[in-house]
Amino acid sequence: MELTSYYRKTKPTEKELNKFKITYDKKSQNRPAWIKIDGLEGKVKFIEIHLGKKGRNGRRKQFYRTYLPLGLFLPIDYTSEEMSKYYDKFAETYDKEIKETGYNTGAAKFLIGKIKKYVNKNPAILDLGAGTGIVNEVYALASFKNMTLVDFSKGMLDDAKKKPALRGCKFIRADIRKLNLKGKYDLITSHFSLGNYRYINEEDVDKILKKFKKNLTQKGIIAIIGHFNLELFRKHFKELKSGIYTLNKSKKLFADYFIGRK
Repeated sequence: MELTSYYRKTKPTEKELNKFKITYDKKSQNRPAWIKIDGLEGKVKFIEIHLGKKGRNGRRKQFYRTYLPLGLFLPIDYTSEEMSKYYDKFAETYDKEIKETGYNTGAAKFLIGKIKKYVNKNPAILDLGAGTGIVNEVYALASFKNMTLVDFSKGMLDDAKKKPALRGCKFIRADIRKLNLKGKYDLITSHFSLGNYRYINEEDVDKILKKFKKNLTQKGIIAIIGHFNLELFRKHFKELKSGIYTLNKSKKLFADYFIGRK
């Protein structure tokens, strides 16, 4: 495998292309689910890779793009399986990245403040797209202990299981688009997962909301924060509260939030 090009203001020379160290997912049979290039400085959105495998037109060329600001590249036409493996790798540095920005934990504290008046003292919580459980730690410290964490990344959930604050929680590794649960929950949450169309498109979100609505108790609520079309949520739930949360005012970073009842 070799880096043949990357895309920013200046075009790389042959000498520059050869100086980078490439590490990648070696477990995927078709192509790497993620690629990391050490020494690549500046804002690079896309890279072109020759995999060194024969195809109809000779050596197989693949394009990758930056997905999150952590130095990993994901195939442009990624599959859900590749996204899962990407997050398995991301799990190695996820908590560090999240703690440095404080966006996710700050959003969790904000949402907790909004939902407290709508739930009982010890609600059964289902969190969709829980990741390493860093947000769930915030809930645990706010006395929300009865949580079920769902994520499609094994690496992320393995980290969540190691957190002392989450002892006693339940963990489910699954793609929420395919998951069917029989249990009932007082509160369903999602922080930057369900409300992010890079993960799940609007059509899938519509199906997910319809499906998981059945898992809410009679007075159960759903609380979501991320970037989404509020009308999708209003279609399935009676709105209790919605609005915009400021992640970082100076950087003009904002998120939508929605709290609703079935």
